[in-house]
Amino acid sequence: MTNDPLPNRHVAYAGRYAAGPVNRFNAFSALERARLLLRETQEIKEMFDREGEKDERADWWWNGLEVVPYTVVGLATCLEWHARSRLTDLYTFRPDKLDAKALDGKVPAKVLSQMIQAQVSIPQLLGVSFTVGSVPEYLDVFAKLFDTLGIPVPPGTTIQPPVMEQIGLFGDVVREPLVRDVLEEMFVTRHGLVHEIGFESAKGRSLCEAWDPERIMWLCHTVISTIRLLEAAITKHAPADFPNLLTEDAYPVDERTWLRRSIAAIEERIEADIAGRSTDSQKNWAAALGAARQSGEAHENLFSDRRLFERFDWARTDLLSRTMLEQRLALLSEIAAALGRSGGSRPS
Repeated sequence: MTNDPLPNRHVAYAGRYAAGPVNRFNAFSALERARLLLRETQEIKEMFDREGEKDERADWWWNGLEVVPYTVVGLATCLEWHARSRLTDLYTFRPDKLDAKALDGKVPAKVLSQMIQAQVSIPQLLGVSFTVGSVPEYLDVFAKLFDTLGIPVPPGTTIQPPVMEQIGLFGDVVREPLVRDVLEEMFVTRHGLVHEIGFESAKGRSLCEAWDPERIMWLCHTVISTIRLLEAAITKHAPADFPNLLTEDAYPVDERTWLRRSIAAIEERIEADIAGRSTDSQKNWAAALGAARQSGEAHENLFSDRRLFERFDWARTDLLSRTMLEQRLALLSEIAAALGRSGGSRPS
């Protein structure tokens, strides 16, 4: 029987999703999960529609299904994941944004040793160790991020489309609920579903509130739209090396494009430096550069062989190629630094 202490739950969480070469602790994972919940809810709605056309309908058609209201829990988790992952990205990109308050009590000695063993960083631990249970807590993360990136429009304004108001029959103002009000209701409902039982009259078999599929689909669209609008602002204003950027279509930016451009730029700088040195040095550089490019092409062909490397999912796609480019860029950076310190091999 072992006496090893149980791993810290936050370290274990970060180790499962954020550490290692395949990072799922990012904005795209949150968005993709929300899209999946929408597709599943659409299928449930179609099932309800088909059952409603029958003369004798099943009991669940009248009483509802637990899976429908509990989708609210998944949607709230998508927003929480979104905020947590972007806070991790912020601290990774700008460690100077960390302060003593953020670290207070989060990294005791035994947790630090587990982090080192699991290869979990301080930003990753902080990202997974706080909860998001309300709209203010969610938007506060993006307020910090928007301020750092110089995004001029506040997050609350970014997620709110223009409000269309009409005058009702009795002169009252009629408008769609504000996005933040819809999301706040979702967080409150999530709390009730997870932590309460409930004994109101309109409850299903497990005493949970019986939301209909149409209402859940509307909420799915609201959550997806919220994430996409915030990410569109980040995509527009963030620098190219900000972690886990999305494209304008809300899919992960292929980091290999940025890596290849960086490699080409540093190769040009090295080329210009060596051009002012001895002929032998220029020949050695040309030979090394040619061999590296030939090796890169050969490895790219190898990685594209689907008989050897199956594309399991989007997170693993081109992982080997990206790793190779990262290592090439690191080597070139060291070469450029060494040349900067070296004054030898220059023609007299």
